[in-house]
Amino acid sequence: MKNFFLLLTTFLLITSCTISKKPKFKHVENLEVKSIGLRNVTLRADAVFNNPNNLKGKLSIDDIHVFIDNIDVGTISSKEFDVPAENEFAIPLEGTFSLSKIYEKNKTNILGSVLKVIQTDSLNVQYKGNIRYHLGSFSYPYKIDKEQKISLK
Repeated sequence: MKNFFLLLTTFLLITSCTISKKPKFKHVENLEVKSIGLRNVTLRADAVFNNPNNLKGKLSIDDIHVFIDNIDVGTISSKEFDVPAENEFAIPLEGTFSLSKIYEKNKTNILGSVLKVIQTDSLNVQYKGNIRYHLGSFSYPYKIDKEQKISLK
């Protein structure tokens, strides 16, 4: 009888702590220019996930490249984030990038580029890369590819 209860308890613990589904990447939201200067621009966004499991985990950022007007200005790197159990959550994606790459790419037409930004009051920003979910030895990548015009006002 003792062995039966031990076996039943072990079975219940194993089945109640299994991963039924991987956390789901929903979307990227709240893309914004946090600050802009003559040399740098700081961009911010939130990657929204939903974890239907009763197990937690970690998310890490794997080289998310940021493009401004189709020019790769740099990557976002960050610490690991804790994934809450059975909950929707957002992780912040923020980085400060040098505008010198944009200036270098448009050396011949800097005035045209500046006038374009002034006239449209917006930048075309794209996030491309991976966010990786970790739970013990299990790992799963989520592909991020989000493009949006961001107002500078």
